[in-house]
Amino acid sequence: MRVVIVEDNALLREGIVALLRERDVEVVAQAEDGDGLLRVISGHANSLAGPVRERPTDPTLVTVALEDERPFEAMNEISEFNQRAYELFGRPLVQAMSNEYGAKLARLLHPLRLQRWAFSDLNPALWWLGPAARDVKAHRQALPAEDPARQAESIVSEVVSASLDCQQGLRDAVGEASFFEIYGNLSAFYFGSRPEPAAEQRAANPRELSSVKNALASIDKGAYAEALARVGFLMAHEDGPLPLSRLELAHDLLDEYRDFLSELPLDQVRRIAGEQEIIARYEPERALQTLPLLLSDRKQRALLLTLLDRVLADPRVQRIEPTAAQRAMLAKIRRVLGPVRLVDGNRRAALAVRKAVTKGK
Repeated sequence: MRVVIVEDNALLREGIVALLRERDVEVVAQAEDGDGLLRVISGHANSLAGPVRERPTDPTLVTVALEDERPFEAMNEISEFNQRAYELFGRPLVQAMSNEYGAKLARLLHPLRLQRWAFSDLNPALWWLGPAARDVKAHRQALPAEDPARQAESIVSEVVSASLDCQQGLRDAVGEASFFEIYGNLSAFYFGSRPEPAAEQRAANPRELSSVKNALASIDKGAYAEALARVGFLMAHEDGPLPLSRLELAHDLLDEYRDFLSELPLDQVRRIAGEQEIIARYEPERALQTLPLLLSDRKQRALLLTLLDRVLADPRVQRIEPTAAQRAMLAKIRRVLGPVRLVDGNRRAALAVRKAVTKGK
């Protein structure tokens, strides 16, 4: 590999050069700034892959058109062409052939999910693995460093690690060679200037993404599960989210308060969580104001408020100091939902809630 080092600090520059040379990287030249880099490139035209495309007005910003960048331009053009072709011809066909049952089956039979299931408690053939692992863990003993088995283990570990590194290096080399073999030849074609792709323009404003639009359009739709996820994300804060909405203490809290949670498939839980996170991020005020619409049932509203009280009163949660923003959001949530007033005809609902609360203790 041949490189040019650009660094205005001479001492740091020399240190980088020394480190690179120790790793058999050839340093063609050195420069202090952008102008120096331009002069270096002009003087080493034969050593570098290509000429300078543009001389910027800011000397610290230099754009160099190296030959090995052209295959990436070809790849970008082909990818965008394929994307437009799919949107025109492929997407309507896929939408026409898709249905909820087929989508659920595809999710269940996804290769990565099947791999995880094959080595989990869901596989009846591995019923013995959990007890065996616990038994081994309870009776295992460390061997001294000079023990032959310990030394053999170390040697085998080093050999396996070196083999994996070699395999990874070979894989990367083959992939890189194949990439330049395919797209390097295609780069011989002229790819003229084009307007900014519509996908990049949409990505510049996340609110224009279809997933964000769909989530915000359903801001007033849902039930207890959506309300619970929304409250969790509304309570979250960058400086320190409460465990209600993040994974700290997740297993313990989920096990203890499982009676307050809805029994839903895992893929539906992920979908609800993603939609409510988008809503809480882009429209927090509307998300808060429409929260009562998701909890029109007094029983569900009382259940959610009870869950909030129980979780926030948990000693494990109280050790995590909430921020001022979290306290303010909690007060807003209580004010929006308001006290749950039950008339005589709804005493049975109140009793059912109370039983659910005592059951979780």
